[in-house]
Amino acid sequence: MTEEHAALAATAHRRLNVGCGQFPMTYWTNLEQDTQWPAEIHAEALEYLSACDEGEYDEIYAGHFLEHLEEWEGRTFMELCYRVLTPGGRLGIVVPDAEQIFHRYLRRSIDSVEVPKGLWWPIADLDAVCGLFIYSSVQESPHRWIYDRLTLAKRFEEAGFIGLRDIDRYRDPRIAAGAWYQFGIQGWKPKETKK
Repeated sequence: MTEEHAALAATAHRRLNVGCGQFPMTYWTNLEQDTQWPAEIHAEALEYLSACDEGEYDEIYAGHFLEHLEEWEGRTFMELCYRVLTPGGRLGIVVPDAEQIFHRYLRRSIDSVEVPKGLWWPIADLDAVCGLFIYSSVQESPHRWIYDRLTLAKRFEEAGFIGLRDIDRYRDPRIAAGAWYQFGIQGWKPKETKK
């Protein structure tokens, strides 16, 4: 193990990957409610975060998780993340990109999405857009809310996060598979100010 990997392994308990599903991340503490997927913690995310201490994590990541919550639950999730992050801690969230999805649908784009392997869904078909992205009836846990960059940024700001930056939808190492139909934002909890 390299020195860098050893340092990451030693601090994995300070990084939380929420809703990891079948994609747990190395050198992170993976949280997943469904016990069929490998994770260090099997619990419902809002309950787990509610029980965490203030400042327990330096970084939280939630890839394709927030859209599975009701709108009010999403706000609660952001507030809980803010509470459990250390001052200067980072939250990263990736969700389906409503703007890109609707733009491609309205253009009658030739884009297709493969879910599961071997089954292609044309984005020009509203049934496919609903089944994949709006309601996500193609998976056990349906979508309950959809975001674009403005609405997700608003949620970050309402929770108190600053320094918002886009996550590279194709190259960020936290994303299991880069794709046009997703986007992400990361923000930081402000460092404590001197009194």
